[in-house]
Formats: sequence, structure tokens, C-alpha cells
Amino acid sequence: MRKIIATAIATAAFALAALSSTVASAGPTLDRIMSEKKLVVGVAPWNKFVLLNPKTNEYEGYIVDDIRNFEAMTGIKVELVNTTWSGLVAGLQAGKWDVVMSGLGATPERATAVAFGEPFGYLSSTAVVRADSSINSLADLDKEGNVISVVSGTSAQQFSQRTFKKAKITPLADTGAAVLEVMQGRATAYIGDSVSNELRAKERPTELRNVKFGSNETEWTTMNHAVRYGDLDLMVFLDTYIRSMKLRGWYRGLAEKWGLPIELATGPR
Repeated sequence: MRKIIATAIATAAFALAALSSTVASAGPTLDRIMSEKKLVVGVAPWNKFVLLNPKTNEYEGYIVDDIRNFEAMTGIKVELVNTTWSGLVAGLQAGKWDVVMSGLGATPERATAVAFGEPFGYLSSTAVVRADSSINSLADLDKEGNVISVVSGTSAQQFSQRTFKKAKITPLADTGAAVLEVMQGRATAYIGDSVSNELRAKERPTELRNVKFGSNETEWTTMNHAVRYGDLDLMVFLDTYIRSMKLRGWYRGLAEKWGLPIELATGPR
């Protein structure tokens, strides 16, 4: 009996040691990041979140502040690579960067291509229309002859394609072009996130107006980092940072600093 117990204990100890070794080992991407102390990140322009200041030639915003805090806490230098929203996932898959940190919304469609981590922000969908437009609701928008501009590859495009049955959806490469379509009368509305659209309407009150949808009509999306499925250990590392910062109220403070709604940090209630 003692021999059986001793054998069982030895077997259990060996299994535990093997498991610990497996858990502790990192994949090649995370190994390289830890060794070089360098993380290459893909980002796309987004006002108040990730934007290059032409005066300082430095990136700034809600997400950039979070990245700089991550650098300070981990000692890992982050290299930002600027791209378009539609190119974020393709660049990640091609190995141009290790992770996407532009607040890409986690959706089932995108999850077939990349792995998403812990959310660090929350957004809903709204419409920007001309200030003199008669559009006041989602029903007003979904009519024959109306044109909805969106940025290609965003969750707003996916929301619009699922929601609008009669209006025409026009995907464009970047936000500036999509909003310009509305301002110049070629599009009825631009569908984007609630935070950015509210800022646009405040900045151009005589030109643009933000139309919010009913609670049963809009969709909430999360802001997440994304990695390749082969780099899930990297995501565990990043998620540890995000969860810790949430508990410290870091994201709420960032929202206040950048004049953004607190719901960005708290989500729907």
C-alpha cells in the first residue's frame, strides 16, 4: 500500500512539474518581446485615442497614454506603426506588428481571423448627419435613396450591413473621407462610434449633428487588443496589465483627461 501511495505521489508531482513547465514557457513572439524589450504595435488614426500631433511629431490620446503607462510599468518599449483601419488585421496576420492596439472592436466575424483580449473601453453606434438634415432616427435613415458612409473594416460597417435593409452602404478607407461625404451631401449619414461622433458634432455644430439610436437599436462594441491565435500567451500578458489597470480606475481617469464620456470606461448600464 505504501509503495502504491508513494508511486501515486511521485506521479502527481511529475505531472504538476510538467504542467508548471508548460504554463511557464512562452511562445516565440513573447520570448522575443521579453528578450528585446520591444513590442511592435499596429495603430490607425483616431481622434482623442491615437493621433499624430504635427507640432510635436508624437502620438497622443487615450490609447497612447495607456501604451506609455504599459511601457513604464513593464520596461518594454512600444513601437507604433501607423496604418489604415482596413489594414490592421491583414498587417497582424502578415507579421508586420505583434499586436493591434487601436481599440479594434471584438466581433464574432473578426474573431475568425484574430484573437481578442480583455476589453478596455466601450462604444455604441450613432450617426453623424448634416446639421440641417431632417434625419432623427434609425428608421429615417433606412430608406431607399439614402447613402450610409462607413469606414471599411470597422465594427460600424458590420453594424450597418446588418441593420440597414434599404439604404446603400458605402465603405471608405478612412474616417475623414467618410465624414466628408456627409458634409458635401454625397452621403446621408456617417455611422461611427458614439464617442467620436459626439466629438465631431461638438467641433462643427453648424455643420454636423450626432443622431443617437434607441437602446434596442444601437449596438455596443468593446475596445480590445488583438493578436494572432498562435500568440495567446502574449494576450494573457497584456490582459494581466488591463485587468490591473481597471481595478485602479486608470481608464476612468483617462476618459476624464481627454474629455470623453465616462461610459467609455464603464460600458452600458
